[in-house]
Amino acid sequence: MPIYEFECSKCAEKFECLVFRSDERVSCPSCGSQEAQRVMSVFGFKSGGDKGAASSRMGSGASSCSGCAGGSCATCH
Repeated sequence: MPIYEFECSKCAEKFECLVFRSDERVSCPSCGSQEAQRVMSVFGFKSGGDKGAASSRMGSGASSCSGCAGGSCATCH
């Protein structure tokens, strides 16, 4: 049972939902509308070790954050 990301066409709320069937209608948790569209999910990964393949490919200035390339996003540490 995959978890998909959706965006409501009425109120623009973005949310995740556990979906049992691919044709299942999803309701927006904010406004209750069933006009939610599935959106492309963004995912991150971290390769093994301190100097993994992802960080070594990006150069010496790369952060350990897999969500951005330059360490300038709000989730980088």
